[in-house]
Amino acid sequence: MRKVLRSLVSLVIMATLTISPAFGIHKKQLTKLQENQHKSMHVIVEVERDVDGNPLHGGLCTAYAVGPHTLLTAQHCDMNTNAIYIDNTDRKAIKENRVMSYTITSKTYDNEDHVLYVVSGITFNNTIVLTAHVELPKQGVHTYQWGNPGGVRDQYREGLVIGSMPNATPDPEDEERVNATGVVYLIAEPVVGGDSGSAIFSMEDGQLIGVLTYGIDNGQIAGVYAIVFTQAQLDAAGVR
Repeated sequence: MRKVLRSLVSLVIMATLTISPAFGIHKKQLTKLQENQHKSMHVIVEVERDVDGNPLHGGLCTAYAVGPHTLLTAQHCDMNTNAIYIDNTDRKAIKENRVMSYTITSKTYDNEDHVLYVVSGITFNNTIVLTAHVELPKQGVHTYQWGNPGGVRDQYREGLVIGSMPNATPDPEDEERVNATGVVYLIAEPVVGGDSGSAIFSMEDGQLIGVLTYGIDNGQIAGVYAIVFTQAQLDAAGVR
């Protein structure tokens, strides 16, 4: 079964997630390119509210800055709201709307489960490269990514592109349908809710090759679609 990896934010009991520092862990040495990619990653939370501002439901995902005011994430993370919380996982404060949110001024879709958000009121100093000709994942290529599984910040993983499968007929066991019809590329690496929207990079040249959509077989295998924004869409969304 394929499962999209947006982490649902409970609106009944929204406890603040606190993680103790992992003392003694030796951090991976990064190249300058990887350092920039790492700094381009953000946690995003969206919450749908009723007319009185009461929360109905919400979700937590990962997004990467691709322009001074533009984020790239998975389309299934998109909710019926223009408010977005960035790099804040205080669930109680978000539920009560006591922390700053930003405004999404436009949303652009490539119809392969990817969306570009133009966000006002914030400037991203670090961005990854997104073009209209993103390389497809190739079998045998090693990959790396940073994500926010379950809202736990800044978790690094490496994987291996193991193949692909067709996506012509939706799987009736899929937890949630996504707006995509292309081939699903498979990467052997552990993924969980909250990782949706994580950018996946090739170890060969450090270039973007995918954005996480699925966790397959209980998150043992990641599934991604080809990124197919047009140049006109990138220009309109302010991608640099």
